[in-house]
This record gives sequence, structure tokens and C-alpha cells, in this order.
Amino acid sequence: MAEGADLPFGLASAVGPVPFASADDAVAFALRRPRYPTVPVTSDPSASLWAQAVSGLDDGVGADAAGADLSGPAFAAARAFVEALAHLDVASSPVAIRVPVLGPVTVASELRRLGRPAEDADRIAVEVVSARAVALPGLIRAAGAVPTSAAAPVVSVVLEEPALVGSMHPTFPRRPAEIRALLDPVIDALDRAAPPRSLLIGVHVAGPCDWPSVIGSGASLLCVPVDRTVSGWAPLFGDLLDRGGRICWGVVPVDRPLGRSTDRYWRRLVALWTAMVAEGVDPMALRLRSSFSPADGLDAFGPSQAELVMELTAEVAERVSHQAVAARLSLGA
Repeated sequence: MAEGADLPFGLASAVGPVPFASADDAVAFALRRPRYPTVPVTSDPSASLWAQAVSGLDDGVGADAAGADLSGPAFAAARAFVEALAHLDVASSPVAIRVPVLGPVTVASELRRLGRPAEDADRIAVEVVSARAVALPGLIRAAGAVPTSAAAPVVSVVLEEPALVGSMHPTFPRRPAEIRALLDPVIDALDRAAPPRSLLIGVHVAGPCDWPSVIGSGASLLCVPVDRTVSGWAPLFGDLLDRGGRICWGVVPVDRPLGRSTDRYWRRLVALWTAMVAEGVDPMALRLRSSFSPADGLDAFGPSQAELVMELTAEVAERVSHQAVAARLSLGA
């Protein structure tokens, strides 16, 4: 596992996609909770995660050069986000920043679907995603995107991998070794490029997944849904936490009606954690090495609904944080 940076417990973040076509509106939404903001992805199709993934590939340059170029319109929100960070006061400066990047398994799968030969699609995906994943946190650091008197934030680069949903099913088109062949080089590239203790390398899959392959790739942050299928991997997740890894829990589903109370989301999280503890996972590690987000992007919501999702997510995170503080005090920590 790539050595990851440390984070305060009880943080809440978004996934990336938001229901705003304007970069300025998307950035304003992202920074309404500035402790752990996420670089927003607007609802403009020309700036989607897919548009970002293929930006520059038709310009006659190599995939690695295209991946390193963040000057195109697909990255307008990212550039606006970095500029806005520099104008925050010290008290509002983030302790961490989440950076979504479409992952290599998903990029390669889509390139194959569009007619690229399999080997070519996989090579391009690894090259462009590796370069993009390194360039985006570089943009944040190079711009001095926090006040000089504030501590530099931890950057969490999260590979968004919707194509990995269902990857444990026998009919899944890629074997575990093929998944690793795509994930490993991207995570290695990030690990080599990161200043010590300043980066978390994450993978987000919003459904059942071949988690052993994801963890085996060296990711230090897993972004997983609060779903009963996760409890089957409890020893694997417990080992990740014991080795210093982190989990971001998708506590608020985005595929069903919302309530205005956190109670049902809290109960689902507690039920899952109780099952994991019964399988040997350290309950204190769960509290102290967890952060929280919606289960997936918010682009299908209206602005007011998206705001509600983030409020519910933050409330669950705060509730866990209070429990963790109480537990540490009771232990004399």
C-alpha cells in the first residue's frame, strides 16, 4: 500500500460532479464546506470527467503530454477552484482537498467501446490517467492555493471507477490481473510524484467491487458505499486500516428519495460497522480513520437537493466525530 498522509477524523467531502454548468457556481458550492472541499466537476458535458479524461488526445500529442495539459475548457472549474482557494482566509483554509480523476479501468473500457483496439485502449488509459492524476494536485501546489500562513492541505487524488461496479461477478470482462495492470501504474506514478506525507491515493467504486484487486494496487484510501455487501470484506478493510489506510464512506445514497433526517443513514452506517467489528475490525480505527461523502456524484440533483445531500453527509460525519472524541476521552487518549 502506498504510504498515505494523515487526515483529521470526521471530515465530509463531495465526490465531484455537481448540478451547476457554471464553473463559478460549482466552486461556490464546493467551498461552502471548506475543511475538505472537492474540486468540482460541472454539469456541462464538455467538462465532465470523461471530457477531462480525453481532453487533448486528438491534438496530435502523446497521451502522457495530453494528460499533463490542464489548459483546456474541461478544466475551467479546476482552475477557478484553485484561484478561489487562494482568497480564503486562514481560518477557512482546507485541511484536505479531494481531486476526482476518471480512473484507468473506466477510461480503457470506454475507449474499447468506442472502437479502440484493446491493447491500445489500455495503454492510452494508463498514460493519460497517470499524467492527469499527477498534474491536478500539481496545479494546486504550484498555484499556492492556500494562504501562506496556513498549513498545506493534504491532497486526496481519487480515481473514479464506475466501470469496476460488479467486478466480482463471473461474467465481468476483466480478470483481477487485468484490473491491477491498469490501476498499479497510475498509483505508482502518483506515489513517485507526491511529496512525503502530503497525498492520499484513493479509488472510488459506488457499488459491489473486487476490493482485493483495488487494495492490492496500493491505494491508501478506499471510497465505498454503505452497503451490506461491504461487510463481507471486513477483514480486508480492517487490515487496510491497521496499516494506516483510510476509508471514505458513501453514507447518503443518491439513487433514492431523500429524507431530511440523518437517522436512517446513521442506522445503516452503525449496522455495517457493527457487522465489521464482529468480524474483527478495530472499532476505534473505524471512527478515527474514516471520512464521509455522498455515495456518488450530485449531478442528477437540483441545486437545493444537492445542498441537502451535503448537509446530511456533514451531519453524519459530525456525529461520528463526536463519538470518536468521547471514545478517546474515555480511554484517556
